[in-house]
Amino acid sequence: MTGQTLKKLLGFGFFLIFITALLIVLVFQSYIDELSTKKIAELAAAVIAVLVAAVVCAVIVSLKITKSIVEPIEKLGENPDNVEALKEFRELQPFVSELKEQKKKQRALSKQKKQFTANLSHELKTPLTSIAGYAELIESGIAKEEDIKPFAATIRKQALRLVSVSEDIIKLSQLEENDEENTVSFSSVDLYEIAGRCVEALSINAKLRSVSISLDGESAFVNGNSSLLEELIYNLCDNAIRYNQDNGRVDIHITSDENGAVLTVEDTGIGIEEKYQQRVFERFFRVDKSRSKETGGTGLGLAIVKHIAQLHGAKLKVDSKLGVGTKISIFFSK
Repeated sequence: MTGQTLKKLLGFGFFLIFITALLIVLVFQSYIDELSTKKIAELAAAVIAVLVAAVVCAVIVSLKITKSIVEPIEKLGENPDNVEALKEFRELQPFVSELKEQKKKQRALSKQKKQFTANLSHELKTPLTSIAGYAELIESGIAKEEDIKPFAATIRKQALRLVSVSEDIIKLSQLEENDEENTVSFSSVDLYEIAGRCVEALSINAKLRSVSISLDGESAFVNGNSSLLEELIYNLCDNAIRYNQDNGRVDIHITSDENGAVLTVEDTGIGIEEKYQQRVFERFFRVDKSRSKETGGTGLGLAIVKHIAQLHGAKLKVDSKLGVGTKISIFFSK
């Protein structure tokens, strides 16, 4: 890279010198009849001296310019993490800013992957340990006859939990893949109609937990994917039911105006502390871990909601008060 840059700069310098020399020759030809031989010789010597000096200066300047441009980039090549070494070069600021932004995203992604791997290992280890333990008790004959049935029920419950976690991980992977490849098909869909289907699907589950679920508002058409939006609303409502109080409520409200549509899911549940309100969309994050295990939550439902919202260019807002309830709003633009 250094050699190519130097050749270009030297070539440019010699081109300028050639043009200068050509102009001088043209001037000489214009006045050659008026000058004596001695004067011409003196003038020619002076011109040659100037040209030599110009060549030397061009070489020196080219070398310095090349070195100033190439040296920091070569250092960066030796140590890609040392982006700060380029800060003092004003010409390279756009390049430096882009590199720093990429490094920042790379570090954040690496951190998320490590955290996800650690959380996933824990989520899989807990039910697998339980399954292995109860299965060993049955296999070894230690378990009494009357204990075999409840042990089998526990094994089945933990196995279903593993299936749920696996399914949610697959959904997240598909959403990320669709986000990168832009393969999701969109059409005009009615949020109110989709929410109605979710209320119908969750009504029995809500009744079993002594929670009432209602829908109000109006038809609101958005450009989206029907099945993904149904998954989004279902997960929001299911989460609101799981973390609700006895005889609690889940209210779904949908409005529409010239700016777009707003979907709101409000519950009378346990609420979320302010410091955790933005973390609820992280994978495997749980406000109440004990309740999540009791209700069979995977800790991935709201992470899926976040990804689907991002795919639709929608914005999320959380309003919650501990012990009072939570309201999650999603704003869809037209």
